[in-house]
Amino acid sequence: MRVWHILLIALAVTLTAGCVQPGIKDVQAHWGEVNDQYSELVVNVDINNPLPFLPLKDVESYVYINGIQIAHGNAIDIEKDRVVLSIKIENQRIKDMWVSHLQHGENSEMMIKIVPVINLLVFDYRYPIEVSQQLTTNMLGMGFKDQVVSVGGVDIFAFRDIRLELGKVDNLRTELVVSGTAENNAPVSIDISKIEYSIEMNGITMGKGVEEINLNLRPGEKEKVRVPIYLDNTKLPEWWVTHVKNGEKTTVKVNAKIYVSFMGAEYPIQISQETQFETAIASSVKI
Repeated sequence: MRVWHILLIALAVTLTAGCVQPGIKDVQAHWGEVNDQYSELVVNVDINNPLPFLPLKDVESYVYINGIQIAHGNAIDIEKDRVVLSIKIENQRIKDMWVSHLQHGENSEMMIKIVPVINLLVFDYRYPIEVSQQLTTNMLGMGFKDQVVSVGGVDIFAFRDIRLELGKVDNLRTELVVSGTAENNAPVSIDISKIEYSIEMNGITMGKGVEEINLNLRPGEKEKVRVPIYLDNTKLPEWWVTHVKNGEKTTVKVNAKIYVSFMGAEYPIQISQETQFETAIASSVKI
């Protein structure tokens, strides 16, 4: 057996035993190309290679949200111990990220796995390095004002403590539950028939429809109202592109009308709110 074969085998044993391992000194990321198919994270990595005479062949990379892989990539430039990675997030995977993120209470673990590949001639040696960050949002943290219907200066109906709560969520749709307390202060019964709503995110209509309520309140009666409205999750990839191009910021607009009627007249109660939420995926990719 040639001497260099013996040396490479000895080196391979040393590496796999963990005696000499590459490490990461610094990681910085920014968004690259963003289109309808994918969103590119360009990541600059400073790697401490303890064996500079064995140059890096490649650096593989993977992005996980709560353990779900949403992206992978490779090195597009290698200069000594500095590597530039192109990590492409398939926009269709944003639906998986969205579902998991909401199911975890809008608090997710984002993990990037960086795998330097060293060519030992006899085989490629890979050593995974993981960088984790928390991803937290407050998309459902909307506050709504109490709504009151007055006739002749007298408050006869009120809808109070209005809020949005998360219902069921999957890749097809997100259920948001509008909840509040309905109060009948009139001397006659009041019917609450339906809710008509639309939800926009960065100008994209994510949800629109009418949901039946069919609740009758007798005079002086109060009752909790819970009615679902829905986001179309198939539109999430389209929204995601606007979110990234807008500096990872989204404006959410909720417009809804709850229809109540009594004594032959119908009154639409307007419920509207606008809020913003941000993510910091690119800036979170660091050590």
